[in-house]
Amino acid sequence: MASEKTDVVIVGVGAAGGILAAELGKAGMKVVGLERGPRLTTADFTPHDELRYFQRQELRPNVKRQPVTWRPNANARALPLPVLNYGNQAGGGTIHYGAVSWRFHEDDFRARSQTMERYGAAAIPEDSSLADWPLTYADLEPFYDRAEYELGVSGKAGNLQGRKIDGGNPFEAPRRREYPLPPLFVDQAGAIFEAAARKLGHHPFSTPRAIVSQPYRGRLGCTYCGFCQAFGCHIGAKSSILVTKLPEADASGNFKLLTGAMCYRVNSDNSGRATGVSYYGPDGEDNTIEAELVILAPFIYDNVRLLLLSKTARFPDGLANSSGQVGKHLMAHIGPRVFAAFDDRYVNIYMGPSAQRHSLDDFNADNFDHSSLGFIRGAQISVSPADLEAGPIGAAVSMNPPPGIPRWGGAYRDFLAKYFARYAGLTAQTENLPYADQTIDLDPNVRDAWGLPAPRLTYDWRRPNELKRVEFMVRQLEELGRTMGATHVWRSPPGQGAPGAHHEGGTRMGSDPKTSVVNRYGQSWDIPNLFIIGSSTYPSMSGFNPTLTIQALAYMSADAIVNRYKKNPGPLA
Repeated sequence: MASEKTDVVIVGVGAAGGILAAELGKAGMKVVGLERGPRLTTADFTPHDELRYFQRQELRPNVKRQPVTWRPNANARALPLPVLNYGNQAGGGTIHYGAVSWRFHEDDFRARSQTMERYGAAAIPEDSSLADWPLTYADLEPFYDRAEYELGVSGKAGNLQGRKIDGGNPFEAPRRREYPLPPLFVDQAGAIFEAAARKLGHHPFSTPRAIVSQPYRGRLGCTYCGFCQAFGCHIGAKSSILVTKLPEADASGNFKLLTGAMCYRVNSDNSGRATGVSYYGPDGEDNTIEAELVILAPFIYDNVRLLLLSKTARFPDGLANSSGQVGKHLMAHIGPRVFAAFDDRYVNIYMGPSAQRHSLDDFNADNFDHSSLGFIRGAQISVSPADLEAGPIGAAVSMNPPPGIPRWGGAYRDFLAKYFARYAGLTAQTENLPYADQTIDLDPNVRDAWGLPAPRLTYDWRRPNELKRVEFMVRQLEELGRTMGATHVWRSPPGQGAPGAHHEGGTRMGSDPKTSVVNRYGQSWDIPNLFIIGSSTYPSMSGFNPTLTIQALAYMSADAIVNRYKKNPGPLA
């Protein structure tokens, strides 16, 4: 067994871990990062290979080697999920994600309080564990700003220090300055969507994205190649951690990245202090890293699983789990969709990145009156490639044809041949509430390639509040599709109750150690030298994608570690 010592060990070097590695390394701390997958280069993404990246999902975990199982309730048998949408390489999901980069609303951080103030406590479903965050938008705003400028985000401000700006999102929270880069070009679908939305009295705008629209900090601007979501960027225009923060970490001289490293345990001593981690190397060898500070920053399944696998006599229910909250309050975005197909025009939505889309915020969060609707919270609505990955294979696999046309055979072939360049997808990304019985635990029946229990999700989004929200949003999408002038408008089937995209929760943050796992900085209440960073700490979700908030939280935690914890190790107030 090999062993080494360092100041900081970071498990998972993706959206959060890469930022922490760079910031702590630049502050003079010796950092070792463990990454389960490889470290790739921009040149590795030059072949735009749909089979490799879309069909075989090479930038995502192998579902046979690294299974994650799902069941709708505790009485059902869990089955492996067919696709896993997080990353499996240095840079994590920022390599292959669509790069949509939202700031949350001010009321996203206080959804419980906001709902009670406007509609009364009875509006919150009795079985929901909806909670406020232990921080505000104002607390996080400086770190949102830093993430946008250091990583490179393109967009148009809609609220500059309280002053509404034409062309941006009028519902956004106030920001201190304009985006560092202008929006990407408007595509055909965006132009049609914008005209229809304005006709309906809505407020469309260009979606912010971590894709540089012009040269920025030595990187080339987007070439609109179309191979974006599910693919790595072949010129580095996507602001992935691979091309932004890992070079900074390297340049500090204090960072060491270990790839092919499968962490299976956080080690701790009799006092409950974390002493480091154990991991399997590329050849299966068992290794240990001793560290003064342990940071967990992988995807939410592995954050939870590591804590459960690391149980001790002191923490029999899982490390840092004196509250009993580890693994609870799982959330995910559900994306009800409507397709719009045109007989009289080409949309060519396969051209350019999927994040080039236009959006609406009118029906998100509490931006509209819910008084008589029977549900709370909302959804971000956007026009997007109907298959998201935008290639012909992606379209053939994921596009649902109109009623009456099967997903196979001559009729389906003819449908694709006619409408591949003539259709668009309208999606409502719904903000689903947390419930304590939506959980992540260890599957007793399924193990991964290292012999470890697979993470098991118990989750069913089909609850009254969520079903009413989905139906309301689908009607908005249908109205938009018709107003866009589409010849055919139809719903995508709702599917089962499985979790959708952007999974969040499992190690929620809070102000009370009895009801949360970590504080606002991601610091464990039980173990002050253990930090857990990422969307697993979210007490509630937003209709917006979580990545920019993950990155802002990483910057905030890094700032607290460098300027406070490093000088005086212990609980951060």
